[in-house]
Amino acid sequence: MINKFTILVIINIPLILVGIFGSIASYKTKKISKKRCITQIFIWILIFSCLLVVEPLYNQLIRHNLTDSQPMSLFDMVLLTGLIFCLLLLKQSNERVDLINKKFTHLHENLAISDARTPEKINE
Repeated sequence: MINKFTILVIINIPLILVGIFGSIASYKTKKISKKRCITQIFIWILIFSCLLVVEPLYNQLIRHNLTDSQPMSLFDMVLLTGLIFCLLLLKQSNERVDLINKKFTHLHENLAISDARTPEKINE
């Protein structure tokens, strides 16, 4: 029988892959810089690594009587998955806001240039 930690990892792998591939796609379409892409990929890999380490860490704490917490419940799994999903949505919305900000700045620059080229109308 599969334990809850394995199910947690299996459920969250698609979300993490979407985050990683989304970062790569954003970099390829020049929506984010290379540095930001690498940072985002590192964060998603870190989240995945933490999911892999949760079970052994929890078992170590139990063996050494360092925690008296209950085993992970279904609610805990849903909560962690929801948290990772919220991180994915936050990443996507942040990229959209940055893209809109860049477009707005570009439009403002074009408007300023166009305004500077237009000769002043002299009141006659």
